[in-house]
Amino acid sequence: MVTHSIPEAIYLSDRVLIMSNRPGRIKRDVTIDLPRPRHPDVMYAPRFVEYDRLLHAALADEDPGA
Repeated sequence: MVTHSIPEAIYLSDRVLIMSNRPGRIKRDVTIDLPRPRHPDVMYAPRFVEYDRLLHAALADEDPGA
């Protein structure tokens, strides 16, 4: 699955790969360790917020406009 939504990626996935700018390479591989099945309330869990911050930071690391 490809998405530009970090919360969607965390909620639906067990693993998130972050691609670099050109040339497109895998720059970060994050295992999402949240229990399944996932209920929407998991989005407010501290671990979910940690994943969100981690993935945003990984993307901002390369984006001068972030």
